[in-house]
Amino acid sequence: MNETDVLVIGAGISGLLCAKRLQDAGAKVCVLDKGRGFGGRMATRRMAGGRLDHGAQFFTIRDPRFQEIADEWLDAGIIKEWFRHSPEDSNPDGYARYCGVHGMTDVGKHLAADLDVHRSSRVTELTRDIDKWAATCENDTRFSAPYVVVAAPLPQALSLLETSGVDYAGEDAAALRRVRYAKGLATLAILDGPSKLPPEGHVRLSKSPLSWIADNRMKGISPDVSAITIHADAEFAEAHWDSPDEVRGSLMIEAAKPWLGATVVEYKCQRWGFTTPLNPWHETHYTNAAIKLTLAGDGFGGARVEGAAVSGIDAADAVIQNIGMSLRGS
Repeated sequence: MNETDVLVIGAGISGLLCAKRLQDAGAKVCVLDKGRGFGGRMATRRMAGGRLDHGAQFFTIRDPRFQEIADEWLDAGIIKEWFRHSPEDSNPDGYARYCGVHGMTDVGKHLAADLDVHRSSRVTELTRDIDKWAATCENDTRFSAPYVVVAAPLPQALSLLETSGVDYAGEDAAALRRVRYAKGLATLAILDGPSKLPPEGHVRLSKSPLSWIADNRMKGISPDVSAITIHADAEFAEAHWDSPDEVRGSLMIEAAKPWLGATVVEYKCQRWGFTTPLNPWHETHYTNAAIKLTLAGDGFGGARVEGAAVSGIDAADAVIQNIGMSLRGS
């Protein structure tokens, strides 16, 4: 049994920021994640010599606490400003759209570098005795801690908590279960020449079946290969969730043709089961102090990367408030 002060389940931006803040406060923290990478949907893939962001494409910032963290990443060369202005901006000066210098996964890798993160460790069961949580992973490793933070998509988090047999949310449980997410679908395409996208390397679309196209070469993360990310809208993703790649990918590429300007030589599709939360929880996290449990993630903070980040920050503060003195003395 691996023992720690706080278990954080989920190595997306929310879980990693939460874990980093707790570790900085003096806690011994262990992060568990089912995947092989860091950052959740802040994900970058290598393909045919190219690099493609295939989940979140950038992030913006309104919260001064998150801005302070992002400024440190800027100074360290982890992120850069990709572009600033977009038609939907309420600020005439626009908002900086930040991305990783080598891809969106740079942020997760940077945060995880000083943390105890166990990847490919899917938690299959949570149990709780009088004063400790225990997590069992499908690779038969076990971890225990007085406090647990679950920073996974909310339906997955609640499904896991159901294995505990603990009344984790009382009268709030039904409302938490009603939080829903849209599905996401991306087609990653390698071209045999430059695309026809605008110079900044992106276009936002409102006409089905597409919502976004980005040129990762223009973005600066795939300098040697013309690599395009095509995002479907939620309706198309739902309709073609189980379609073979040759069907859904071909339809998306056909719809994107006016912006491609070159021949697709290779493509793959990426499914995201939980993208935009359609009805996020009304607070940035959910805490049951009595059983030392906190839930965090974009199901609380909202659809944008910043929402998940702020949820992780506030979740850490909730833990510190609950057992802060013992953390500082550990």
